[in-house]
Amino acid sequence: MAQQERVLIPAGSFHSILPEVKGEPISVDSFYIDKTAVTNEDFLQFLQENDSWQKDEIPSIFAAQNYLNHWEEASTPGLEAIGENRPVTHVSWFAANAYCSDKGGRLPSLNEWEYSAQLMDFDSMQEMNRFSTELIGWYSSVDAKNTKAVGSTGIQNRHGVQDQFGLIMEWVEDYKPIIADELSLDCGTVGRLQQLGNTYSYAASIRYITRMSFNPKTTTGMVGFRCAYNIEDQESAKNSEL
Repeated sequence: MAQQERVLIPAGSFHSILPEVKGEPISVDSFYIDKTAVTNEDFLQFLQENDSWQKDEIPSIFAAQNYLNHWEEASTPGLEAIGENRPVTHVSWFAANAYCSDKGGRLPSLNEWEYSAQLMDFDSMQEMNRFSTELIGWYSSVDAKNTKAVGSTGIQNRHGVQDQFGLIMEWVEDYKPIIADELSLDCGTVGRLQQLGNTYSYAASIRYITRMSFNPKTTTGMVGFRCAYNIEDQESAKNSEL
């Protein structure tokens, strides 16, 4: 199976919905990230090479009971039923970490993921508002039982990273920042987090708070993942291939 295509995200900064010093955006160093989310096929290959993470082998401390619950059997997804190139879901934070480590990477940090997601270009205010409306609608009714193929949303950032919106939610390395205990998914909290006043605010509020409600064993049909990679690790790997 071909290696997952990786995209370089240049260093930059963005405004988070979490409290920050006013006027001082969060800086993010350059990193690589998978172009699309990890698929069932990708994860199957990982399990064939790392059987301790298979459904009937994984220790209960690393995943909830519905780990890979949508698969036909422990050792096969059953692609005829769930479709090809669908993002793998029902995976715990522990399993996602293990997969990325096996590929020489890691889960993206919360700030890396959000920074990449905001690197989108719109031709007009009308287009931005339309995207915002569609995004809010998607977060309000995620269809976890009929997930579409990776790369099918038509949504990508200016560097080519696809489907950060509109397909699944995704694990990040630090999915539960320190302030998580002070947050809940109520209207007041969501309102207070909408500090940006732009197209991403409402959807980002829902995304942050939903992720914070998870624990590392959580496995649901709406959450998958993609991997990130340090610049120096990628350059070292390329040099070793020369």
